Amino acid sequence: MSIEALFDHTCDIYHIVEGENNPGYNLPSSPSFSYPSVADENGVQCHFTVRVGNNTSMVQNEPQNEYSARIKLNLPVGTDIRLHDKVVDCDTKLEYTAVTPPRNIRGNHSIVYIERTQEQKPL
Repeated sequence: MSIEALFDHTCDIYHIVEGENNPGYNLPSSPSFSYPSVADENGVQCHFTVRVGNNTSMVQNEPQNEYSARIKLNLPVGTDIRLHDKVVDCDTKLEYTAVTPPRNIRGNHSIVYIERTQEQKPL
């Protein structure tokens, strides 16, 4: 089986953009981080490795439950993905955040660990 046969999903990748937030009133400015509205990488072939049990958690909170998951994302070598980038699954439209830098596996493919939470939150 070739590595291309493994990539059965597609995703969009958004690179994080650093800006500056100036609150005014002679207060110092602070950095702010956001994602662009248009994806930097569109339709990237990938594979989401989801194993239920050891990398997912459900916490009961008010007013709603919180679901989080840590997933291994397999990508082709040379894909431009960075730490804290947003990854959107093209099929389900679920959003994830890259929590590790990409790791090249023997020049064959790259692995990035991503996390999904109920809402995107800064790391």
